[in-house]
Amino acid sequence: MGFLNKLFGGSNTQEDARPAGQRAQLKNAKYFETALKERDATIAQDIQTREMMIAQGKAAPYHDWALGVDYLNKFTTLYSMGTPIDQCYGVFIQAADWYAKGWEEDSAAADMLEMISIGYLLQIPDDQFKGIVQYIAQSDAGSDYPDWQPDAILWFIIHGRLAEGPHPEGLLAPELYQSLLAITRMNKEDAAAAMKQYLENWYDLHRSDPWYDSHKRDHAYSGYWSWEAGAITKIMGLDDSSYKDNPYYPYDLVHWSKS
Repeated sequence: MGFLNKLFGGSNTQEDARPAGQRAQLKNAKYFETALKERDATIAQDIQTREMMIAQGKAAPYHDWALGVDYLNKFTTLYSMGTPIDQCYGVFIQAADWYAKGWEEDSAAADMLEMISIGYLLQIPDDQFKGIVQYIAQSDAGSDYPDWQPDAILWFIIHGRLAEGPHPEGLLAPELYQSLLAITRMNKEDAAAAMKQYLENWYDLHRSDPWYDSHKRDHAYSGYWSWEAGAITKIMGLDDSSYKDNPYYPYDLVHWSKS
């Protein structure tokens, strides 16, 4: 717990209530059980809203995107609370199916990175993986954001599985991912050392993100995970022994294989 104490100050008063298999370290089992019920309630509400919009002829891709993100949040909650990955898998498939139908011109890159990273790590079927890739490609072709450009990290992860597509050099958020892009161009030994440093800086790098410090707010926290670090570690075949215990690194997902 020393690393977390250094980051968040003091001891974790909820530590004793955490079951041995729980992956996230900042909330207890009771919190995650409640959070999971809330995720399910949100999914039910958004399904009802979507059906109402369809009946009124007002349905939009946004309603599919919202369900994709709902299921993504449920996946993250399940993973954080220690649910076996085999049991998390189907929830992410639902996330991918909804998400692929939800693109709009103002779609943002943050959830794209989560989706493509987890999709790669879970070895999801081609149809679902290509659905996420198509979502990213649609933004590359027609985003409303004037500064949008194909993103080198997104496409590096895509190319870990698929050969087609561009090989961009630029980043949509260089302040967050320039060091990660540099890792993809290093030899394995240097890359592993740099990835350890990236993960140690990861939380503070995201200080401006809406989820930052969500563990201090009621019902907002699902766990803090650098899925992209996991995907790039797996793609590059890095020795992750020096950062396997970092609290943001999804170690068991990186080393999981679909049976």
